[in-house]
Amino acid sequence: MRLAVMIAAMAALGALGAARPAPVEYSLAPVFEGDALKAVAVEVRFVGEADGDTRVRLPNDWGGETELYRHLSPVAAEGGEATVESPGVLLIRHGKHARITLRYQVANGYPGDPPAGNPYRPVIRPAWFHLLGEAVFAEPEDRYQAPARFRWRDWPKDWTIASDLDHGGGRRLQVGDVLQSVSVGGPDFRIVTRPIDGGSVRLAMRGQWDFTPDRFADLVSSVLDAQRRFWGDKKGPYFVTLIPTDGALTQVSIGGTGRGDAFAMFATANATDSALRYVIAHEHIHTWVPRALGRMPKEDEAGSYWFSEGFTDFYTYRTLLRTGVWSLEDFARYANESLLAYEVSPVRAEPNSRILKDFWTNAQVGKLPYQRGMLLAFYWDAKIRTATNGAKDLDDVVFLMRRWREAAKTSDEVGYVREAFAKAMNEVAGLDVAQDYARYVDAGEPVVLPADLFGTCARIASENRRVFERGWDPEATSKAGNVVTGLKTDSPAYAAGLREGMKIVRREAGVVGDARIEYAVRIKEGDGERVIRFMPEGKGNFAAREIVIAPSLDETARKACAARIGGA
Repeated sequence: MRLAVMIAAMAALGALGAARPAPVEYSLAPVFEGDALKAVAVEVRFVGEADGDTRVRLPNDWGGETELYRHLSPVAAEGGEATVESPGVLLIRHGKHARITLRYQVANGYPGDPPAGNPYRPVIRPAWFHLLGEAVFAEPEDRYQAPARFRWRDWPKDWTIASDLDHGGGRRLQVGDVLQSVSVGGPDFRIVTRPIDGGSVRLAMRGQWDFTPDRFADLVSSVLDAQRRFWGDKKGPYFVTLIPTDGALTQVSIGGTGRGDAFAMFATANATDSALRYVIAHEHIHTWVPRALGRMPKEDEAGSYWFSEGFTDFYTYRTLLRTGVWSLEDFARYANESLLAYEVSPVRAEPNSRILKDFWTNAQVGKLPYQRGMLLAFYWDAKIRTATNGAKDLDDVVFLMRRWREAAKTSDEVGYVREAFAKAMNEVAGLDVAQDYARYVDAGEPVVLPADLFGTCARIASENRRVFERGWDPEATSKAGNVVTGLKTDSPAYAAGLREGMKIVRREAGVVGDARIEYAVRIKEGDGERVIRFMPEGKGNFAAREIVIAPSLDETARKACAARIGGA
C-alpha cells in the first residue's frame, strides 16, 4: 500500500514537473566599434511549442512609442526558421519542443542623446546605455508568466552595469519582469545603496547635477520608506535610475516610468532634487495604484487614467504629507501648482473620449487625467467623510479594493478599476458614484472643490486673476531648438522686445501659469546675450483657486491639520 502511494506521488510530481514551462533565458552583451558602444546584443533562448510553430512578439508599441522593432537588426534564429508574420511578430517553425535561440542587436533610438521628456526608445551612446525592457526584449507568445533568467555577457570590467533583473536574493523572474525591466551601464554610472522598510534601494545615476548621489539616495530612500510604511505590504529590493536628457534650460523637464520593482527617471540638468522627489513619490505609488487595486482595461486604457494617474497623484500628496516628508507648505505649494494648471488648461472641460483620442499626442490632454483624477480623489474623500461622520475616508476604499485584489484566485476574477472603485465606494460609505462618473469622468464637467474641503485649518480661496500669456508657442519653440516660434505681436513679450526667430538660452524668472510674477528670458543676440523681462498678462480673467493654510497655527494645530489633510 505504501509502495503504491509512493509510486502515485512520484507520478504526480513527474506530471507537475512536465507541466512546468522551461525558462526563457535572456542576456545582454556589448557591441563596440573601437572604444565606442555601437549597439547592444540581445540573446533569447527558449523551448519551442509542441506543434512546431512559435510566435515571437518583438518590441512594438509601448508608452506612446510605435514600431520599436525598427531599432533592432534582423533577427537570426537558431533551431528554427523565422519569417515575419506581421509587423513586430515573427513566426518560428521548428521541430517539436526544439531549443530556439534568437539573436539580434539593438541600436540607439535617437539621433544623439535622449531628448527631454520620456525617452522610452533604446538609448545607446558611445559610453553608456539605458534600456527599458519593452523596447528591447522579444517575448515568445503566451510566455508572459513563464519563468525567466537573465545574465550580462562580456561587459568591460571598468563599466558599471545594473538592472532590477539582478536584484538577487533568490528572486524568481518571469518573462513579464524582463519586459518591465530597466537596465543601465557605463563607466560613469554611480551606484548608491540605502536601507528602506522591508529591503533596500539601489540608485544608479549619471550626469552632472546640483546634488550629489548620496544626497539623492537619501531623498529616494526617505520617500520609498515612508510610502512602504503607509501601505504596509511591500518588501524586497528596489532599483532607481536617473539619466540626463538633452534639453535647453528654458524649462525643467522631468519624466519617468514605473517598473514594478524599480523606476526609471529622466531629467534635464536643471532639475532640482525637490522636484525629482515628487516624481519619485508618484512613480513609487504606482507599485500599488493601480496594480494592487484592480485591472486596467486592455483596450482604451487611457480612459481609466483618471484613476491610475489621478489617484496616484492624490496618494503621492497624501503619503508625503502624512509621513512628514512634506510640510503643510510643501503640500500647499505642489497642490496649488496642479490646481492652477487645471484652472488655466484649455482642455479641462473635455470629455473622457478626448483623453482616449489625444492622450499621447497632445501635452495638455496628457495632463488632464492626472489633474481631474486627483481632484476627484479629494472630492470623494470628503464625501466619504461626510457620509460616515468622519469614521472613514478614501483609504478605506482603496484598502478594500486591495483586499479584493489579493483574494482573487485568477486574473479573470480581478475587477476593472472603474467598477471595483464604484463597488468599494458603495460598501464603505453607501455612496453611488454613477452620477459622478457621468458628470466628471465621462462628460468632463470641471471639478470645483468646496472652500471648506479641509475644515478650518486650510481653505480653498478663489481669486480673480489675469490670464497667463507667454506670448509664443512653447511646443513649437522647443521643437525648433528654443528658437522663438509663433510669437504674438500683441503680447507683452513682443512689447518688451522679443522677436520671432530669437534664440532663448534659458528662462531666468517667472512661473508658468501665473501672470502675477514677472517673466524673464535670456536670449542670444549676435555674439552676446541679454535678458528680456515682461509681465506675462494675457487678455481676460479667470477664477484661480488655491489652498491657503490658516495663519498662526501652533505646533499642535499644524500636526492636527496635516493629519486632517493627510487622512491620518
